[in-house]
Amino acid sequence: MVIIPSSKITGLSEMRHYFFHLKRGQMTLLDREGVQLANIEEASREATLRGREIVAREGLKGRAPGGATIVIADEYWRPVLEVPLKDALEGDALD
Repeated sequence: MVIIPSSKITGLSEMRHYFFHLKRGQMTLLDREGVQLANIEEASREATLRGREIVAREGLKGRAPGGATIVIADEYWRPVLEVPLKDALEGDALD
């Protein structure tokens, strides 16, 4: 008997869980929920969107984002990519 994973039957690829931690200097705000995404490219786009939202909120408060970074971690909480907030204004981190 051969068991075929449901992803092979439906044609869908396996989703991965990514976390988006916000690092400012020595302080890191942990994302304890994360989201399911297909790959690191989608995670990079998600980090860019989150970065733009953070920069916009900080701007409304009259603060510059400084050297803050979004750290993308995989399902094992291992860092896989860092997206500086200043890069979020310029586009996707992987472009």
